[in-house]
Amino acid sequence: MKSLSVRHLSTNINFLVFMNKETLLPYLLDSRELNKKQEKALDKLFKEIASKSNKERDAEDWFILGAVEQRNEHHEEALDAFTFAIEANGTFEAAWKFRATTHGLLNDWEQAANDIEKAIELDPSYTDAYVERAAIFRHSGNWEKALADLDKAVELDPEHEEALMLKAKTHYDSGNYGLAAEVYSMVLDENTANVEALASRGLSLFFEGKSEEALADIRKARTLEGGSTVSEFNMGLVMSALPEHSKQAYRHFEKAFKKDRKVLVRYVEMSEEFESSRLLGRLDEILKNLDERKEENFYTRELFDLLSRRLSEAKDAAVAKKASAS
Repeated sequence: MKSLSVRHLSTNINFLVFMNKETLLPYLLDSRELNKKQEKALDKLFKEIASKSNKERDAEDWFILGAVEQRNEHHEEALDAFTFAIEANGTFEAAWKFRATTHGLLNDWEQAANDIEKAIELDPSYTDAYVERAAIFRHSGNWEKALADLDKAVELDPEHEEALMLKAKTHYDSGNYGLAAEVYSMVLDENTANVEALASRGLSLFFEGKSEEALADIRKARTLEGGSTVSEFNMGLVMSALPEHSKQAYRHFEKAFKKDRKVLVRYVEMSEEFESSRLLGRLDEILKNLDERKEENFYTRELFDLLSRRLSEAKDAAVAKKASAS
């Protein structure tokens, strides 16, 4: 950083002894999790800065206000604060990057793109800015540019977990399931208990047609996650593609739909069209296979009937979503 060297300061600080603006700011710049003592200190700092007049606040003050508002999901307030930070110091690249993030959260992707370009212009070594720009490219479906930025981010910081996770997700989105699984494996090499990486690698393997391998990841993710609705659904999804697991697949789907009967409908409503189409298409294939062998046993028939009903609801939701968007 040229104008705000604090982003490069070491954060090996004893917060139990000394917590103030200078020690808390690096944590905000890196979007790190705070412990209870740090949260308490940040709340106190926020109130101190909020009590100042606008003329008394410097760029760092405005940035801290914006970062706290963003953490509290007060995006409009965060946007205003980051704008004041930029007005106070136009070379404060972190303020440009964080304002880009906020624009994205408000679905103003054009402004987000403009701000992140400025952040990278000010600091071409700003790893988080490349990750943010990649997220913007990914949102627009520009997989190639997103992956180029993520390669740059990983080059700058080979252990940047967020960059690796987003790289894996982008490969997954573009249908390169094998590459997605490879990058998720890199994340898991560093953190074997990363539930999201485990579940996502499992789904990558599943869509690649490797259901047996996928099951090991999905099962471990479910254990770590404690049997959430999504983990139960994923277990049912992968097991339903394996004829010998029809009974278990039915049981897991049953648990998932008991927890949330509309879980598949909600996925369709919340996801991009290419994501929901991929899942619904795979479920169609599974249903076709189940239909061919549904007379084999009771649980195969039950699984077919359950998935038929829920898939029909999800398809209706997809049609309604498409109609409302046109």
